[in-house]
Amino acid sequence: MSSPTRLLYRTRLLCLILAFIFVSQPVAAQSGQTGSITGTVHNGTTDGPAPEGTEVTLHAYNSSYTATETLTTTLDANGRFQFTLNDKPADWVYMVSTHYEDLSFSSNIAGLSGEQPLDLSLTVYETTSDPATVRIDQLTISLNAVGQEVQVSELYSFANAGTAVFTGGDSGGLQIDLPSAAQTPTFERGMGPNSGYFPANEVVQQNGRWLDTVPLRPGPNSLTLRVSYRLPAAGLDLSRTLLYPANRVLVGVPDDLAFADAGWQQENTQSIGERGVLRQYIQQELAADSTLSLAFSPAAEAVQTPSNSLAVSSASNWILSLGILLLVMFTSFRLLRPGQLSTAVPQLATSAGASTDKAERWQLLFSLADLDNAYKSGQLPESEYQQKRQDIKDRLRNIWEVV
Repeated sequence: MSSPTRLLYRTRLLCLILAFIFVSQPVAAQSGQTGSITGTVHNGTTDGPAPEGTEVTLHAYNSSYTATETLTTTLDANGRFQFTLNDKPADWVYMVSTHYEDLSFSSNIAGLSGEQPLDLSLTVYETTSDPATVRIDQLTISLNAVGQEVQVSELYSFANAGTAVFTGGDSGGLQIDLPSAAQTPTFERGMGPNSGYFPANEVVQQNGRWLDTVPLRPGPNSLTLRVSYRLPAAGLDLSRTLLYPANRVLVGVPDDLAFADAGWQQENTQSIGERGVLRQYIQQELAADSTLSLAFSPAAEAVQTPSNSLAVSSASNWILSLGILLLVMFTSFRLLRPGQLSTAVPQLATSAGASTDKAERWQLLFSLADLDNAYKSGQLPESEYQQKRQDIKDRLRNIWEVV
């Protein structure tokens, strides 16, 4: 799907979602409003204006958040644009978007107010294939021993400390290194703190490695990715060479696995009652190309029973929850819209110090759009689709505030 088509599809779908969720909140329409929308398109990589002649599009939405009108103009030599609006309903809201370096960028969403021009400036970025600015803020690994297999969950928080969108160059994207024996790996993107995940269908396998083909945007917590797979319990070894530097690596080990913990610092142990404990280990400030040693073996006294399996499952859930909590604590949440051809997300204009919820709601809306797209393309069964969709809608209703 081309970049403009993808942007328009997401925009239309977002509007339908908003209309569906908030249909019970009618707004009285008013007409006759006149004003102007201005702004600049700033290049965050070069710290200068976007090139003269770059096309920008103004999207208008009515009180039901349905797309009603689009206008197009081009930037002047200073990277500025202006749209003049005559006799428009007062309850319309607006967003500006542009395409640059084959990526789609968009502004905040806001309405006209008073006689002052509405500023809908936005930032675009160059692209780079250099991974030097890519870091793993945190990697949390949890294990669940079930019979002769071990279920592994890895939770990544990636950051891009540079001022350009990382595209992966010849490699094709951000690389995820998994054990060669990993069975049926699944990949999911995080939708924000406490908001669940949706399938990361853009992760593909090439030349024995997994690649996330979605560009990595500048900023902390640019990507939260959960990877799940199974391995034989015999000779379990998750050791690897880190492809990117890592601030923190956290491993949770249940009682029925012995861990060769040389080089690891043991943290607090989490009790799970009569069923044992979960041991937590950590390494920090690891350089790229360093070796992460992760060798395990079954504990001699461990006997796998249904209750023990439940205990390990609970422990696995606990360590993943802890990982998510630490991601929120040690990295600032950056609003990012999932999608291969977009690098910025519109959010309602708010005052300084507005809560994270007001940013998270837009992440949830775009996640809902991606979930619908995945279902329509046959990538999700209906039962899973309906459950995930209801979870997102429930979260939206909990956090939504009218600005």
